[in-house]
Amino acid sequence: MAVEAQRAAGPAAPARPRPKREREEEVLVWPDLVFVEFIAAVLFTITFTILSVFINAPLLNRANPVVTPNPSKAPWYFLNLQELLLHMDKAWAGVLLPTIALGFFAVIPYLDRSREAQGIWFGTKYSVRLTVIAAIYAVVVSFGLVVFDAGDRNLTPEFMPTVRTEMLTRWIPSCPEGTDHVGFPCLKDEAGSPHLGITNTKDISKRLEFSVPFPKVFGNPTSDGELDWPRDLGHIPVPFNNVDCCYGSLHLWKGMYLNIPDIIANQVIPLVTIVFLALLIIYILFRLGWVRTKRDIFIIMFTAVLASYLTLSLVGSFFRGQGQALIPPWEIKVDEGAGELHPP
Repeated sequence: MAVEAQRAAGPAAPARPRPKREREEEVLVWPDLVFVEFIAAVLFTITFTILSVFINAPLLNRANPVVTPNPSKAPWYFLNLQELLLHMDKAWAGVLLPTIALGFFAVIPYLDRSREAQGIWFGTKYSVRLTVIAAIYAVVVSFGLVVFDAGDRNLTPEFMPTVRTEMLTRWIPSCPEGTDHVGFPCLKDEAGSPHLGITNTKDISKRLEFSVPFPKVFGNPTSDGELDWPRDLGHIPVPFNNVDCCYGSLHLWKGMYLNIPDIIANQVIPLVTIVFLALLIIYILFRLGWVRTKRDIFIIMFTAVLASYLTLSLVGSFFRGQGQALIPPWEIKVDEGAGELHPP
């Protein structure tokens, strides 16, 4: 029946041809793309040649498996990840955050489906302003967080750190010796060393101590009525582990336990700080009326991620010295390979 109806209706109308684009609407590989890439490659080569004339890059000694260079740095394209490893959990710094960033870049075209100003640099009204502000904000915030979490590593008496951000929290008292429950928050110092404030976030899980009253619950016979940070929260078994059942004892997590102070210091605080600062700049620019579209938000986030990537790479390359201490570039010692190293 459908075939007979189609024959009665006559031949189908021909498909409309796709309209051809004008030459002004096209972007060709040659010369539009290749010529620009060629000029960029020439300028890149000239810049590196000039830098090689004025900056000494000596060859080091032959690789020796029994001698680890100090400082030992990753390749330049991984320096930002190495820098993140100093400030947060290894899984987040080395795997999860880079994967999230790359995934964010990949899904931008699927989230921003608008064809307005497509393929045009700075296609929105305030895009140039947003790009500049986001880049400056990301550089300042990234470097400021690195300085604040510098660690103040005292390697030797003659090598003193130049960053003293711990002075901001030196008002927190030192913990008294031989006290089981310290009560108010205090910082534990090494014996014979001067009192220092919080040098990095890891001190929150290692040096910071306090206790609060906590009743005996869940039939815990070892509870003494006080919950001590970090001692009582550093080895909490995962639920449903070693549970007696009709089929015997269940070992679902192989004796895994949770270190709450370490999770808060190395995961919660860094991640919350990143999310808060990212939302803060977007909210401020939105209140100023400069963020109007979804594309404006992606411009801010994309620019901030790239600026943070470059900032962390520069810090890892030029400001990390012996023991990954944060020092000025002119104080970094470089072994120029004066002698041959031989294994013992």
